[in-house]
Amino acid sequence: MNSYNPIRRSPLKPKARQHKESMPWRRQKIRLNGSEMLDLRQDAFARSGERCENSVTEDGTRCPVRINWMGFHLAHLVSRGRGGSDELSNVLASCQRCHDADTHNQKKLHPHKDWIANA
Repeated sequence: MNSYNPIRRSPLKPKARQHKESMPWRRQKIRLNGSEMLDLRQDAFARSGERCENSVTEDGTRCPVRINWMGFHLAHLVSRGRGGSDELSNVLASCQRCHDADTHNQKKLHPHKDWIANA
């Protein structure tokens, strides 16, 4: 390797290595594999009682849409990209309309008032 930079006409300086450490004060993220994610979906669907768990109004009124096993979405309250875990306390069983509104930043998902009381 050449240790001279012809463009700058100066010697090359090695860059310091960036070492990324996990932060011990943060809670460990839980990431599930395929079969564990299926179990999480089953638990969330059973908890939902075949109804969307999202709150559609400010007072916590539950979304009236009925969901089925093939048509519901498992939505994270705190997204995985922002540090959320794959836990039952962090997911909602939501209908297509509520999930799309959350995905396209139109309306944030909020659990209904009975879900909060049971959690």
